[in-house]
Amino acid sequence: MITTLQDTTASAIDKKMIEMRETFGANTIGRVLTLIIIATGDLEEPLHAAISASHEHPARVIVVDADPEAESSGLDAEIRVGRDAGAGEIVILRARGEIMSSLDTLVMALLLPDAPIVTWWPENAPSSPVHDVLGSMSQRRITDAAACESPVATLKRLRRGYASGDSDLAWSRLTRWRGLLASVFEVPPVSVPQRIEVSGAAENPSVVLMSAWLEHALGIEAEIVEPTGEGKDIPGVHGVRLHRADGTIELTRVSDEAIVMTLPGDDNRQHVTMPRRSLDELLAEELRRLDPDEVYGEVLASAFTGIDDFATYASGKPEPTDTVVADAAALAEAAATDVAARLAEAQSERTVAHLVVTGGTVGTATAAALPAAFSAAGVDAARLHLWWGDERYVDPDSDERNEVAVRAGLIEPLLAAGLLPRNVHVMPSPADGMSLDEAAAWYGQQLDAAGGDEPFRTRGRAFFDVLLLGVGPDGHVASLFPEHPDQQQAGASAIPVTDSPKPPASRISLTWPVLNSARHVALLVAGEEKAAAVAAGHGEISPWTVPASAVRGLESTTWYLDEAAASQLAEG
Repeated sequence: MITTLQDTTASAIDKKMIEMRETFGANTIGRVLTLIIIATGDLEEPLHAAISASHEHPARVIVVDADPEAESSGLDAEIRVGRDAGAGEIVILRARGEIMSSLDTLVMALLLPDAPIVTWWPENAPSSPVHDVLGSMSQRRITDAAACESPVATLKRLRRGYASGDSDLAWSRLTRWRGLLASVFEVPPVSVPQRIEVSGAAENPSVVLMSAWLEHALGIEAEIVEPTGEGKDIPGVHGVRLHRADGTIELTRVSDEAIVMTLPGDDNRQHVTMPRRSLDELLAEELRRLDPDEVYGEVLASAFTGIDDFATYASGKPEPTDTVVADAAALAEAAATDVAARLAEAQSERTVAHLVVTGGTVGTATAAALPAAFSAAGVDAARLHLWWGDERYVDPDSDERNEVAVRAGLIEPLLAAGLLPRNVHVMPSPADGMSLDEAAAWYGQQLDAAGGDEPFRTRGRAFFDVLLLGVGPDGHVASLFPEHPDQQQAGASAIPVTDSPKPPASRISLTWPVLNSARHVALLVAGEEKAAAVAAGHGEISPWTVPASAVRGLESTTWYLDEAAASQLAEG
C-alpha cells in the first residue's frame, strides 16, 4: 500500500502511518531499528536494498530526498506499508527549500522509540558523518566511497572526520576476502610474508583498504599493482599475493562468482566460490552488527596520514601583507573597499560569492561600510552568501551576538538591495531548540551542503571568497582561543566551544581547515591593547599559542591595522 501526502507535516505523516497500520493490520512491535537513508540520486536501488534487508532486520525506513535549491518551501511524503515495504515500513520525505533547516526536527518525530538509529548515505558521503545533523543522532553511520565522485579523496576526508560508529561499504565488500586471507595465512609452514601485492585499480577504495588492512595486520608494506590476466576488468580487488620464503600464496578473482587459489608447492589451481556481493547483502551485513567496527577505523587511519599539526592548514600560502591607516574609521573604509573589489571579481568568475562576517567593534564598523562599497564596486547582492566565523550561543536578539551587531548596518541594506534571505546563514541560538552540540553540527551541515565539504578537507581548495576576522588581545580568532582544548577539534566544519575564556562561555566556531579555505583573508585590528597580539600574529605559525598566526588565504592575507595596533611591528 502506497499513500502520498502533499504539503504536509511530520505530525500528519505520523497520524497517517497509524491509520494505515490499523487498516492493514500492520504494527511496529517487530521493528528493530530506524534506518535513515540520505538520498541524493536514484532512490530505487537503495530502497530495494532496504526492503531486502528488512526481511532480516525489520525496520522503519525514512528516506530523506531533499531539494535545498527549490524556490518554494514545503514537504511532501510517500508512505509505504505492507507488500510495498517488505517486512518494514517506508516513509519518503521530499523536503524543499527552507524546510531543510529543520530536517532533524522533522525526522525526529518519525523515529521508532527506544530503537537504534542507522544513517546511510548511498552516495555523496559527508566528510564527518558524526557531525552531520542526522548522523549525529545515529549509533551507526554508513557511507559508500565507491559511489562518490572521487572515491579515494572521499576516503581521505572520511579518515579526518572519522568517529567510532562509522563504516563504509567499500570495507564491507572485503569481508569475504579478509576471511579467506586469514585462513590461507595459516597454511603451514606458517610464516610472515616477505612481500605483499594487491592487484586492482589504485583509485578503487576497496583496493586501498585491502592494502591498508594487510599492512596494518602484518606490519609489511603492501604494494598495489595493476591487474593482469583473467578477470582483470572485474572492479574491486582482483587478487592478493603473499610472497613467503617457501613460495607464494595467490588469490585471484576470475569471475563475479569465483576466485582461484594457488598455494606453495601445489600446482593445482583451486576454484573457490566467492560471489561478488550485492548492495542488498552489504546493507544487511551492516545492519547485522550495530556495535562500532573499530578495525575499520584503525585501517582507515593506517591508509591515510592524519593532520595533527594544525599549522599545516596555514602553511605554504602567500605571506601576509599589511595595510596601516590612521584610525579605526579609516581601517573600516579601506577594508570594505578592498573586500568589495574581491567579491566583484569573484562574481565575475563564478555564479555566487561567499563572504564570512566577523564581530567586534572594527568588524561591525567594516560591515556597516560594506553596502556602499558593494554598490560602488558593482557587487550583486542577489549572488552573495553571508556566513559567520563564530557566534555567541545566546538569545537571538542579544546584543552579544555578532549577527545582531550587523543587522542594521549590513544585513538590512543588503536585503533591500536584493540579498536573498536564504543566503544569510545565521548561526543558531538556544531559541532554535537545539543543544549547543546540535547547533554546531547543523551549521557545519549548512556549510557542507552549500559546497564546502570537499574544499574544507582538501588543502589548496577554496570555498569562501573573503573571510573577515577580528583578533582579540590574547590573539584569538573566531572562537578559537590560545591553549583552549576546543580549538583542537578539526574533524567538523563547525564546533561547539564551552568554557570560553571570554564571556559568554558557550559559542559556535568554524574550525582550522574551514577558516583556511578562503581565497582572501582580512584580519581587522585596531587599538594599542592589541599591538602585542598583532606582533605575535606576524610571527611563526602557531595555532595553539597564537591562533591569529594560523589563518591564511590561498591567494592573499591582509592585516588591516590602525597605527596603534601596528605600533609593535615597527619595533620588531
